[in-house]
Amino acid sequence: MTLRQILSVAICVIVSLVLLAIATRYFHPHWSLAILHSLQLHAAVGCILALLLAFFLHRSRIVALLLVAAAALAAHAVAMNMQSTAMAGPDDADAPGFRLLSFNILMSNDTNGQAIAEMIAASGADVVNIMEAEPLQPHIGDLMRTYPYRIGCGVQVADCDQLMLSKTPLHGAARSLSPLFADRFILAETEIRGHKINVAGIHTSKPYFDEFQTSELVKATLAITATTGPLVLSGDFNASSLQPNIRAFLSWSGLEKASWEPPTWPVELGALGLPIDHVFVHAPLKIRSIENLPSAYGSNHAGLIADIAITGQ
Repeated sequence: MTLRQILSVAICVIVSLVLLAIATRYFHPHWSLAILHSLQLHAAVGCILALLLAFFLHRSRIVALLLVAAAALAAHAVAMNMQSTAMAGPDDADAPGFRLLSFNILMSNDTNGQAIAEMIAASGADVVNIMEAEPLQPHIGDLMRTYPYRIGCGVQVADCDQLMLSKTPLHGAARSLSPLFADRFILAETEIRGHKINVAGIHTSKPYFDEFQTSELVKATLAITATTGPLVLSGDFNASSLQPNIRAFLSWSGLEKASWEPPTWPVELGALGLPIDHVFVHAPLKIRSIENLPSAYGSNHAGLIADIAITGQ
């Protein structure tokens, strides 16, 4: 074999293993491969590029077959992203709405706490969900001028980790979904523009922590399905919507997402990053728009600002 053939075969072997690992989602998804399942689109595109190089080095049927398989996995990832969506349309133009801000600000991000607090106060958001909120603790007093109601940071929960801020009264509680982290799920009811809205914030454990993330999602589902009326859930899921247990969660809970979710992590990759922070809604709510905050303010996540329509009124 020539050097070009050897290199082509080596690429094919590596790509075959990656494609097989991705394909496990279809017959036995396992938590140890959850990150790769989240990265299905990224990984499949990477495999396509590698196979094009292999085909340039040495043309063979194996390369062509692997290209077809990689393209199929990429296409299915795109198709999955287009499912379970709830976007407001022209018919919803006159529907009342509200703004939600969701942001994992990074617990060690103390130097940017004041800038983040000022950004939140100026955001126009009606409800704010903050993960790893410790940098905001010294600025809670300032935030209370704009958001007089909260759960977290001394209200119901002593520590400052999961935090929900609101311009209108909140009736709810924080709870723990697993023994790994306490009080990282907040579910409350509030009234916005004369409409009762259930608002929830979540920060799940990472998918490679055994089955803990799936267990947390099951418990969150039970809490969500016990509510009635409109509901919006936002937070850091540490997983994209492609991950099998996140897709199952959307199915179990009846929640829907935006047709395009902005990438949020790692911020250094920008548009090439992974959308692991989400805003999900339950009918009659629909998403008018969702976008990243203009700056990461020193966090390793990009924040999200979403405008939500209250339809069906």
